[in-house]
Parts: sequence; structure tokens; C-alpha cells
Amino acid sequence: MKRVLLSAVLSCTLVLSAHAQTREINFKHDAAFKEVLAEAKKQNKLIFFDAYTSWCGPCKVMASTVFKTDSVADFFNQTFVNLKVDMEKGEGPDLNKRFEVSAYPTLLFIDGDGNLVHKIVGSAPANEFMAESRKALDPTRTVYGLGKKFNAGDHSDETTIAYMTALEAAYEQDKMGEVAGIYFDALPQSSLLGGKNWTMAKRFLFDVSSSSFAYLLNNSEVLASKYGKGKVEMYFNQVFYNAISSIKKTYSTNVAAAGKKAKVMEDLLKTGKVPSSEDMLVSLELTKLSGTKQWDKYCTTLENKAHQPTRPSAYTVLWPAMEMVRDAPVKYSSNALKLADYYSDDKNNLNTQILVSDLRKMANKKQGKIKEAEAFALNSDNLRKEAAAKGRGTPQIMKD
Repeated sequence: MKRVLLSAVLSCTLVLSAHAQTREINFKHDAAFKEVLAEAKKQNKLIFFDAYTSWCGPCKVMASTVFKTDSVADFFNQTFVNLKVDMEKGEGPDLNKRFEVSAYPTLLFIDGDGNLVHKIVGSAPANEFMAESRKALDPTRTVYGLGKKFNAGDHSDETTIAYMTALEAAYEQDKMGEVAGIYFDALPQSSLLGGKNWTMAKRFLFDVSSSSFAYLLNNSEVLASKYGKGKVEMYFNQVFYNAISSIKKTYSTNVAAAGKKAKVMEDLLKTGKVPSSEDMLVSLELTKLSGTKQWDKYCTTLENKAHQPTRPSAYTVLWPAMEMVRDAPVKYSSNALKLADYYSDDKNNLNTQILVSDLRKMANKKQGKIKEAEAFALNSDNLRKEAAAKGRGTPQIMKD
């Protein structure tokens, strides 16, 4: 009898275990955004908007794990109107522009009037994702609610740190850097070298035009002696590379402002305080030349960079070459193809081969060679699948 009871208990346990994770977020897939807004307003709920692409690895991880966790599914199905949109199809491109999506996955919380309330970028474990998502229900904790408080003059430690943390989660690094610049510039400069402020600065301070950042750079040797040379150099490298990306965006909207930012960055790099300053100065020069449409000089600068005695990494040459194909007149596509040929001999590096194939796809498409472009697109797709099978990350696909 005991054996029968024990067998029954074990059977029930196995059945329960098999069905322990059976629920998932009920998404409306690529539904008309206008209709979803109307439903959210009628139900007095926020929209949870999963902005994804078909090629985004972290998007697939979230979809197959976090969104299928029972506690997550139950909370989201009860609390939000859930929408999932491929940002490269249908309404996706328009919604991408409307909500300024620049990385994937981007997870948005939107009210029934279409106002963006909260934003999360990137994948996260279920517990972290839930904690960040719950903030959307509390206006005092959302990135936009905190922004209102800060912009109204509340620069207290509590509000500023909470706001910078929310901007970090939203991948709003430019805005985060500006807020951090205001916060740190108001502190006594000598206090920036202390452990607490240094820890916060290396997390939040990405504004190269702030006086606090210039002070840290001028005291980089002091920081290195206190906190380790490698960590300090990593921080400054990260800030400058992010600044170059920011300047690229600014050139598309305000050439004069971008030029001022570039000049500040150039002056800082020429101090010799950053070990990789020479490479960064070349990247900055390419950014200025593309921003001002000086494509002959851009092409020459990029070719000179590629043909250094020690060949630079493929990404640092082929990605700018793809930007040239995308933004410059068609005649420069031939120069880009020469750079692809130059790196094509690196057969053992999958990422290099992907970049070469992507560049050839873009250049051929720009030249109107559609069949050739389609063949390279297929080749790139196969190479990415090969990399995925080996558990490797791959370069982002540039939109052409």
C-alpha cells in the first residue's frame, strides 16, 4: 500500500513539474498600433511593447525564457496590454522612428494616448526584468517621471541617482551623460577622486564636455594609482568611443553643435592621456568628414588607416566602409569593395567574413547589382547561422 501511495505521489510530482512553466505573455503580434492604443485606453492600462527584430539574439532569449516564466506571464497578462512588433516589417519602421529605438530588444511602456512612460533596453533575468518593469506603474520611478523632477530643479542625490539609473536602463547614454555632467560639475573637484564619486562617475559620467570629466582625465594617473590602471583606461576609452557615436548622431541634426563637440573631444585626446588616442583621432576625423560630406577625404583617410604596417581589426575599417556605402554617392562603393577584398583573406575569422560579406552586399545593392547583393545577403545569413551554432556573437546588421 505504501508503495502504491509513494508511486502516486511521485507521479503527481512529475506531472506538476512538467507543467510548472506552462504560461507565457499573451502578445498581440504586429497588431495595428492605433487599435492597441484604443484598447489600452479603454482598459485604463499601459501597453507593454516588445520592439524586436528577427536577427536579435537577446530578443529570442527573452521570448523563450523570461516571457515564458509563469510569474512574469501572470503579471503582464493581468497588468498590461502586450504588443510585440518586428521593427523591420509593417508599422515597425515608423514606430521605430516615433519611439527612437536604436538597440534591441527595446521594451517600452506606453499609455493609451501614445506617450512613452518607461523604457528598458536589453535582456535581463526574470527577477531583474520584473523589478524594472514594476517601475512603469509608479510615475515617481519611471525614467520620464524622474526627468520631470530633475528638469524642475530637483538635483538631490536621491532624484539624480535614480534618474541616471533609469536612463542607464533605457540606454539613453547621451542624456545620462548630460545629467551626470550637471551633477558632478556641481561637486568640489577634489571629491571626484574619492571612491564613492569615482565609482559613480565611471558608471554615469559620459559627457566629455563637462568640467568634471576633464578634471578626471587630467588626474588619470592619480586614479590609476588608486583604482588600477586597466580599469581607469577602460573607462576613458569607453567614454570617448561613446562620444564619437554621439557626435555622429548630432551631425545629422546640428552640424555646428557636432563640430563643437568634436573640437572638445579632439583637444582632450591630444593631451596624450588616453593610450588609444591615435585610433580615436582617426575615428573622430572620419566622423567629422562624413558629417560634413567630405567623401574624398573620408575615403583616403579610411584607406590609409586600413593599410597601416599592422593591419587594424576588420571592424574598425569595414564598419566605416559600410557607413560610406550607405551615406555617400554610389561612386564610392567601388572603394569600399577594395577594402572588402583586402580583408577577405582572413578565412579563419567568422566575424571578419561576415563583415566582408555584409559590405559586399551593401556595395552591390548600391550599384544596382541586385542578384549579387542577394547572394551576399544569403552568404551573410549562413555565416551568422554558423556562428550561432558555435555559440558566438556576430556583428550587428547595418541598415542600408
